[in-house]
Amino acid sequence: MPECQLSREYVVDIGQTDCRGLARPSAIVDFMQDLATRHAEVMGLGAEALKEHHGFWVLSRLKYQLDRPLQPYETIRLTTLPRKLRGASWYRDFLFEDESGIIGHAVTIWAIVDMESRSLLLPKKIGISFPPQDTGMTEQLRAIIPEEMQPCFSRTVRYSDTDVNRHLNNVKAVDILSDAFGLEQNENRWVSGLQVNYLAENRCGTELTITQGHTKNGTFCVCACEGEQEKVQAEVTFSER
Repeated sequence: MPECQLSREYVVDIGQTDCRGLARPSAIVDFMQDLATRHAEVMGLGAEALKEHHGFWVLSRLKYQLDRPLQPYETIRLTTLPRKLRGASWYRDFLFEDESGIIGHAVTIWAIVDMESRSLLLPKKIGISFPPQDTGMTEQLRAIIPEEMQPCFSRTVRYSDTDVNRHLNNVKAVDILSDAFGLEQNENRWVSGLQVNYLAENRCGTELTITQGHTKNGTFCVCACEGEQEKVQAEVTFSER
């Protein structure tokens, strides 16, 4: 196994479950984001370290795949394994395990953004380096290309949706998009796979239109848009229990 990794156990809280008694997609994203943040701190690359360079971490893209839905109060062991830095992007891989073994995997892409200009900062140019390591995972996260999107509802970004960077929290964004998945219409359907691309910041007061349709390959897709601009995209894979 790679030398640089961090594992932690997470319990699915009842507040993270839906009307069917299953963990919401946002719960999985919450676990991933928490572990990545903790590991960055352990590596000396946390929020305070980046402030010296007037930067902060942003989650650019994520994708997870699970073999089964997560149940309330069950304990899941999550491991994160960062890959080598590539330009402005830093890939992090994840493994999900229960008592029987691996039940899923995930990958995220992170970047450092300048606090004032909102432009990307190259890690190597501000003195951040990371030794190469082979995580055993090679998946690259591609663009999501929506087609034939139709509006579902509107949603205003409010105080409770925002994070310390003063924009729409990544986990909250997944909850908002999930309202267009139609999960309440089928008790047996659950989200086994999810890719989310965060394209632009959404500040408090932003009026979002949530649309749904399909990608070029026919996969169900949901987007959050401000006017004509797509701000967050999700490509969803459903499975039956």
